[in-house]
Amino acid sequence: MVSKTVNSTFLILFFLLVSNLTFAQFTITGKILNLIDNKPLESVTVFVNKTSYGTKTDGHGNFTIHNVRPGHYELIVSMISFKTYKVSISVQSDTKLPAIAIEEKTISLSEVKITNTKKLDSKYMDMFKREILGTSKFGKQCRIVNPKVIQLNFDQRENKLTAYTSDFMVIDNNALGYRLKYLVENFERNEKTELISYVGYILFETMEGDDQQRRDWNEKRLEAYTGSLQHFLRSVLGNNINREEELGFLVTTDTRLPNKYRLPDTLIRKKIRMYSGKYSQTDKDSLFFWTNMFQQPRYIEVIDTTKLRAKQIVRLTDQNGLYALQINNDINYINKWGYIKVPGLKGRTNFRCDTCQFKNSLYVTYIKYIPKKLTKTYKSGNSNIEESFVPPPDMDKMASLISILDGNVFFDWNGAIVNPMNLKLERHWANLRLGDLLPIDYLPHTD
Repeated sequence: MVSKTVNSTFLILFFLLVSNLTFAQFTITGKILNLIDNKPLESVTVFVNKTSYGTKTDGHGNFTIHNVRPGHYELIVSMISFKTYKVSISVQSDTKLPAIAIEEKTISLSEVKITNTKKLDSKYMDMFKREILGTSKFGKQCRIVNPKVIQLNFDQRENKLTAYTSDFMVIDNNALGYRLKYLVENFERNEKTELISYVGYILFETMEGDDQQRRDWNEKRLEAYTGSLQHFLRSVLGNNINREEELGFLVTTDTRLPNKYRLPDTLIRKKIRMYSGKYSQTDKDSLFFWTNMFQQPRYIEVIDTTKLRAKQIVRLTDQNGLYALQINNDINYINKWGYIKVPGLKGRTNFRCDTCQFKNSLYVTYIKYIPKKLTKTYKSGNSNIEESFVPPPDMDKMASLISILDGNVFFDWNGAIVNPMNLKLERHWANLRLGDLLPIDYLPHTD
């Protein structure tokens, strides 16, 4: 009875989701002032981050943003020579905001850093474009209209590329039919740590085109949406995951722990250097051993064979239209299996460990056909033994891992993450950039 009640709740949520997204539309109104003299500011850009909702203030500093669907958003206020202002808002009805006062930028002489991008090698600009736009087929069709607003700096000692934009960077996505206005506050690509991070704010504008272009754009937008994180989160709310023998999202749990059979990298590299270039059979055997050791995975991963239900990975919150993602970190699924087949290791190895630290993530992939069973069996004497699940290449190609870094990860019925810094994405979704991004307010089959 409880199960039926929970499932019914998700079905109700699904219909509420569709009706709210499709029919309910509201306005956001407010006024922008100068913090110094409290006077209204004209022609200030006001927009909802990562959406197509935006406008400018009139001569009295007033603004109105129309046709906003319900959701939890970040409102951005931007004007040249003023600090960017941002505030989280929840739109569940027509929303009138209190007056917003923005502060002028003040830069001391000690803070001034003049960067002439022409003096930098063009490879750094290419590097920036690659990381921002992406290298997918959609990313390759993006063009930065005004590259002069990009301020680059490369620190040779730290081997670090940093950047920001002095104004909106305008990007034409000719594949999806959007013009993006992207204000980059901070971009960093660190070669030493192999980490990339950037903070910025995006406004989408629909490009003008003829009937054939619009049809092409709609097809490609649907392609970009299908299997995306936004599509996944909406599908979870619609209780539309793990539908056996159908097209859709396969969702299960991935457990990862350090490979106890792999020795430290420093030792492995030292031994490889020691035995490289030597010709005795003993040295060759040693080099072969240490080279194989280097090729072993640093972590052992197992994908559990239990397909998750929507109610196991999402819960309601006390805020209307806001949901929390949840991942079960109580069970080490590696211990479920006596022996595991691991790339780089011969045969099947026992990795059971009751005291090892492990990390669980959601394993999510979008496939044409979700199998009834994920388990396989192998012969051991006269017995048939189930083995851990290894996804075939066509299933694993589009797979992503979702893990929670700290606290809770919240999202709304648009499928938009409210606090992305608490979320870690790996594999397919982690490799996507602006070229594959759709506005939060995108709905398939509505254009």
